[in-house]
Amino acid sequence: MIAIVTALREELSPLLERALIERSVRVGDRRAHAGTLMGTPVVLMATGHGVSSAEKNLELLLSEFKVSSVIGAGIAGAVAPELRRGDIVTDRIATVDKIVRDKRSIDADAIDMESDGWRRAAQRAGVPVRIVRVIFDSAGDPLPDFIGDTVDRAAIARYAMTHPAVIPTLLRIRSQMRAVCEKLADHVARSVASPQHRLSILLEETSRTFALCIPLLNEGVREEVEIAYLLFRIADTFEDASHWPVADRLAALDEFCDLLRDPGSQRAASFGAKWYAKRPASHAGYLRLIAEVPLVMDAFSKLTPSAIDVIRDHVIRSAKGMAHFVAMTENGQLELTDVPQLRSYCYAVAGIVGEMLTELFLLNAPQLRSAASELRARAATFGEALQLVNILKDAGSDLAEGRRYVPKSAERAEIIALARADLDAAIEYTLAVQSAAGPRGIVAFAALPVALAEATLEKLESSSATKISRPQVFRITRRVRRAVERGRPPLKLRPSHAAPNEVTLVHP
Repeated sequence: MIAIVTALREELSPLLERALIERSVRVGDRRAHAGTLMGTPVVLMATGHGVSSAEKNLELLLSEFKVSSVIGAGIAGAVAPELRRGDIVTDRIATVDKIVRDKRSIDADAIDMESDGWRRAAQRAGVPVRIVRVIFDSAGDPLPDFIGDTVDRAAIARYAMTHPAVIPTLLRIRSQMRAVCEKLADHVARSVASPQHRLSILLEETSRTFALCIPLLNEGVREEVEIAYLLFRIADTFEDASHWPVADRLAALDEFCDLLRDPGSQRAASFGAKWYAKRPASHAGYLRLIAEVPLVMDAFSKLTPSAIDVIRDHVIRSAKGMAHFVAMTENGQLELTDVPQLRSYCYAVAGIVGEMLTELFLLNAPQLRSAASELRARAATFGEALQLVNILKDAGSDLAEGRRYVPKSAERAEIIALARADLDAAIEYTLAVQSAAGPRGIVAFAALPVALAEATLEKLESSSATKISRPQVFRITRRVRRAVERGRPPLKLRPSHAAPNEVTLVHP
């Protein structure tokens, strides 16, 4: 269990909102809250303002709970001129006994009023302590005159009653306090998250659809597919780094393939640090994924040998396919020339994903092996169908970033018809999984993205909108899950569509 302490309840509140609290108990004149934060057992408490309160109340907390470490968190004042409100600081923090207005003589990056007290209490208890602070006021920010040497809420309230002109200032300070404490809580929560929770967070931050679908899978295959998705997303991030020189994108993809072949911890750390520093994306989730490459590779290396072989081989094939199209970029622009080339691209980035998923399903659900040939025949088209819909949906944003996937030589209606035909094959794939008595989780996982893609394609055909609404996503998700739970087909084939052998599959 980790003890997380703050001085003020305003600092603690955002952490409590993120935690699952199981019980609250009195500790001295304080209340401690025990539960889990990001899957990790924690106890949280506000020890009070100032060094003496921090030391005394943390000592009481450590006598009541057996903890492995302590995190002391809260706001701080900046001393270093480069620090700004919201910056996270973890070292060179000095503790002072009162609020300091002139910080020029202090040899530190930031100051607080509790850390030394927490350190002394933790040291006596023999547990390590880590201090994490968020900057509230920068070095040059003046403090209001009505705030004294300490945080005295009663005195501030009395002053506001007799000087109502300060109320807007107090409201602004409260809003700023809430904002920086939210940022602090995010940082602390991430730092204590279990590896599985960290992977789940990465999934949520990098994919709306897969974050909905992967939790539907049965245990075992769920973990394999989650890690596989994150590996494909790492490759996608390098492929999509259109602001990079082509040589950098190709080098990153090539080094990623080497890492998959030899996923050592030191290699993963070096790889992640190197390419994160080059900022391959502006999307915060994608950037965090690159920073977390060591976490993803560690989880990958702990899968079963059979799953590792399947995932590694398919991700490398896809990354090499991506590299082929990256190499076609000229003057920052990639333009596909015809429909066969579009199909080849969709196979490289998504058809291979469908093939990988099929092999993982067959590994985990032996009953599906009776339908193996039928599933393998449609596996690539299953993935390509979803990619074609995404290409149609994202055509505008892709074009703005220098990528034209829909060829000029093709009519939009032709690509929509192609997506429809592929979705028909994807529906056949899903129904084959269900007919072969596949686990409900796999059926639901296969059905949901296809149902969402169908709804998106209908929206693209009937309006200028490119996305379906969240309420519609919720309704589709509920419909699919209910159908699967009741053993009914979660998807319906169109009355008239091309038979499987009439659909042209163009794979390199």
